[in-house]
Amino acid sequence: MIETLETIQNRVLWLATNMIHHANYNRPNPDGSKVGGHQASSASMVTILTALYFHYLNAGDLVSVKPHASPAYHAIQYLLGQISRDYLPRLREFGGLQAYPSRTKDPDKVDFSTGSVGLGAVAPLFAALADRYTRVHFGAGAPRRFVAIVGDAELDEGNVWEALLDDSLNTLNNMLLIIDLNRQSLDRVVPGIKANRLKALFAGCNWRVIEAKYGRHLQEYFDRPDGDRLRICIDEMNNAAYQSLIRLPGPAMRAQLLAIDPKL
Repeated sequence: MIETLETIQNRVLWLATNMIHHANYNRPNPDGSKVGGHQASSASMVTILTALYFHYLNAGDLVSVKPHASPAYHAIQYLLGQISRDYLPRLREFGGLQAYPSRTKDPDKVDFSTGSVGLGAVAPLFAALADRYTRVHFGAGAPRRFVAIVGDAELDEGNVWEALLDDSLNTLNNMLLIIDLNRQSLDRVVPGIKANRLKALFAGCNWRVIEAKYGRHLQEYFDRPDGDRLRICIDEMNNAAYQSLIRLPGPAMRAQLLAIDPKL
C-alpha cells in the first residue's frame, strides 16, 4: 500500500508542478501579467491529499482543501477521472481551473469553496454539526466525515477561533482538522515557534491533537545514536533560522547545524 501511495504521490507532485510551470512560462501571456500558483504551498499538501483521496476517505466524506493546494487537488481529480486532461494546462485561465477550489467555477467536484481565507476552516465545522443534527433528530443519511485542510497562517483569522470556542463544536466526532504548518504566509515568516502554541490552543478547545511532524528520512536519523539532539535542535529552532536553513545546500546545512550544536 505504501509503495502504491508513494507512486501516486510522485505523479500528483509532477502534475501539480507542471500545471503551475505551464501557466507561468509556456502559456501565451501577451501582457506579461503575473500568474502565480503557489508552488511550495501546493507541494506541501501532496502527501496529505494523496493519503486522503487514495486511502482514507469513504464515499460521502466531504473535504475543504486549503486555497493554495488547488493545483495538487486538481491533479488528484484528474487521476481519479473527474476532469479531462484538457483542463490541466488551463490552471488560472478564464474558464479553466481556478486558483482556489470553487464549487461554482471549477469543472471538478469541490465540496467547499475556500478562496476566502478563514472560511475553509470553519464551513466544515458547521456542516459537520448540521449533519450530526439531521441524523440524530431525523435519521437522515449515513454517517459521514468532514475534513478541513488549513494553512497555519490561515489560523490568524479570528473567525476560526470564534468557531473553535463554540461549545457545540467541541463534541464533534466526525470532524478532522489538518493544519499544514509550513511556517510561512504571503506577508511574513510566521513568528516564534508557533507549533507548540497552536497545539495548546486546540487542546484548550477540547480537540484531540495528533502531531505528524517529521517524515521517514528524518525519523531514521532520529533513531540513530544521539539522534534526539538533532530533533531537539530542529524543534527549538526559531522560524527565521529554520526558513534560512532549508534553503542551504547539504554541506552548508550541516555546517550550520554543527554551529548550533557541535555534538550533532
